[in-house]
Amino acid sequence: MGDLILELWKQLRDAGMPEVMLFLPDGSACRCHWDNTAQMGPTRVALLGDQERNIVRIVPISSCAGIGVASPKGTDPNAYRAVIQDRLAGSVSASPSSPDAVVTT
Repeated sequence: MGDLILELWKQLRDAGMPEVMLFLPDGSACRCHWDNTAQMGPTRVALLGDQERNIVRIVPISSCAGIGVASPKGTDPNAYRAVIQDRLAGSVSASPSSPDAVVTT
């Protein structure tokens, strides 16, 4: 599951959505930008600021339970799904090496 989350995040990043919500193993969620991750050996980790404990949590992305895209403040999340679909569709069609690429003429 964790490798899938990492691959999904890479696709979101490539589609212009590098900031996601990570659903952590403890049941909480935290916003994280791709730039706030690091490769530690074979493991990519998220560096998450924990203000309650005054620490930076180092969480392997592979241990996360899920991933999401936060809608901008004041935007209905149900309506924002269309924006995400459009961005993902645009990134797939812009990548001719992708097996799912859509070719339009």
